[in-house]
Amino acid sequence: MRKRGRLGYLTKEGFRNIRVNHLMSIASIAVLMSCLVMMGAAFMVIVNVNNVMTEIESQNVVMVYLKDEIQGEGITQMKEKITLMQNVKKCEYVDKETAFKQQLEELGTDATYFEGVDNPLPDLFKVSVSDMTKFDSTVSELQKLDGVDSVRDNRDIAQTLVRIRRTIFYVSIGVIAVLLLISLFIIANTVRITMYSRRLEINIMKSVGATNWFIRWPFMVEGMVLGAISGVLSLAIVWGVYRALQSTVSSMLTMVSRGFTVVPFTDYVIYLLVAFLAIGIISGGIGSLISIQKYLKERGGVVYEETE
Repeated sequence: MRKRGRLGYLTKEGFRNIRVNHLMSIASIAVLMSCLVMMGAAFMVIVNVNNVMTEIESQNVVMVYLKDEIQGEGITQMKEKITLMQNVKKCEYVDKETAFKQQLEELGTDATYFEGVDNPLPDLFKVSVSDMTKFDSTVSELQKLDGVDSVRDNRDIAQTLVRIRRTIFYVSIGVIAVLLLISLFIIANTVRITMYSRRLEINIMKSVGATNWFIRWPFMVEGMVLGAISGVLSLAIVWGVYRALQSTVSSMLTMVSRGFTVVPFTDYVIYLLVAFLAIGIISGGIGSLISIQKYLKERGGVVYEETE
């Protein structure tokens, strides 16, 4: 009970420090919040870019042309085989009459030149793949099927999409990691400034026999609370800015393609809240711990200031 009561007292001291040093607390929240806002904005940009990439990939279908002798039951069996392939997301059958009609519609007024011309197109399957990194192996597997006349694929586009997706992934990890380090650095230096202004108080505590953890804990509580406040405020700012820009960005994407849409913020609000709170609390606690360690080098039981 004594230890629990001591911990409660030290925790209250951490909250008291926030009130007493309110200007420094506001500064700490502001600088950490700026990093979290940038981190959240970067995450939502990455999510939307990934959504656009997924839509582009879904439009990158493989055209599987069938031999003329494949009819009726043979087409049904062929579709079953393709659908059961591991990397096949969707398989759509298009008969040659429908395909020819679509071609004529795309030609518009030039379609008059093909009046009276026999349909030269074969029956085909439009195949969408699930994993673009396995695109080549899937195409090879389709080419080996009995009854397949030829396969038309956009291999270059597929490879480009894979490279873009990988680049986006590595860049996003790098950006988030850098912002996380910046957050840790900022909170550590902010707490260090706070401690410098209270160095006399720390020395008095040491002189009356206070242990290192007795001194550390209020500062760690202070850092974690400031981090949690920063996380909640950051989420509110990112959400507000995202909603303000959502309609404009959505209109721009629709002009490029009707399939492109903006990802709803509510789909990720819980993930961002948990991430912001975790980052804020952890960086606040660790940043405070790192800073106070530099002030708790003992020499004869008294804290001394490092000299250059």
